Order: sequence, then structure tokens, then C-alpha cells
Amino acid sequence: MYLFLALLTLLAILSSGCAFLGSKSSGGEDGLTDITVYSRDRSTLDDALQTLRSDEQKGLVDLTGMELTQVLGIRVDRSGSARTWTLGYRGENMTRILEYSGGAWDMVDAEIPIPDERIPLDQLVLPKRLFEMQKNPIGEAYSRQGVNESELMLRGETYLLTIPSPSGTTILTFDARTGGVKPSS
Repeated sequence: MYLFLALLTLLAILSSGCAFLGSKSSGGEDGLTDITVYSRDRSTLDDALQTLRSDEQKGLVDLTGMELTQVLGIRVDRSGSARTWTLGYRGENMTRILEYSGGAWDMVDAEIPIPDERIPLDQLVLPKRLFEMQKNPIGEAYSRQGVNESELMLRGETYLLTIPSPSGTTILTFDARTGGVKPSS
């Protein structure tokens, strides 16, 4: 339970800092401020991982002796592309949280607990493929909620797709090995 709350806290921290980066005054009498939304390109996890591998080969990132234990997709669209991908790595006496957005990886300075369980990503269905396989249930849930974005968390070998709306939150679960729908608990 605490781990789930910590992950949701991380998700909130990362998405809140990325959504509204610029503003300008409207100059009107009402004192309102126009908020300019900073628009970044979306990317698949496949593309983000390819960039990470390239960064590792160039010596820009060192994940030697570390295991992937967390994957979060923030503001995921109907195709499985996200505005931000966050990966948590655990090694002996250290953790690293990496954030991919705008085509580049950054190290996130945060003392947030991440799961212990290793994610065997090379044995799992990646989000783009998952969204292709489950286009109908995911599309129906997005439509029912009246949204075009969600949050995706890979926990062990289970994807949790959280689709928020003012009327409530829908959570879909999928087997990350097969891409199949898992019954809601």
C-alpha cells in the first residue's frame, strides 16, 4: 500500500512540474493570467529505451549493476505514447530515477521509494504493442471517461492503466507478458 502511494506521489510530482511551464499576463482588468501549456512531443517507450541504450553506449548514463524496477508513463495517449516516461532502477545501496521527455533523459533527484521486484522488460509486451492489442477496451474506457490521456504503471508483470475523469477513475489491468486483460480486483 505504501509503495503504491509512493508511486502515485512520484507520478503527481513529475506530472505537475511538466504540465504548465510558462505563463504570461493577460493584462486585463480581471487580473486573470493566461496559462501557456508547454507542449512536448510524445514518445513510445520503445523510442525512449533506444535513446537510453544510446546514452549508455556514449557513457552519458551508467546503470551498471542496476535492475529496472519501475516504469511509469505520464499523459499516455490512445496509441501508448506518453509525454513522459519514468524509469526506476535499483542497485546495491542506491536507486536511480530517470525521466524521458522531449527526446532526452534526465536524472530525477528524489528520495522516493521504488519497488524491489525486477521488471524483465525484454520478456514483456511494451506499451505501444499493448495499446494495439487492447485498442477496443482502452479506447472505450477513454471515451467513457471523456479523456484522451491516462497514466500507465508497470508493476512487476502487470500494467495498471489509470484513466481519471471528474466523474471517477477507471483502472484497467493487463498481463504484461501476454498483453491480455486481467480481471479487476
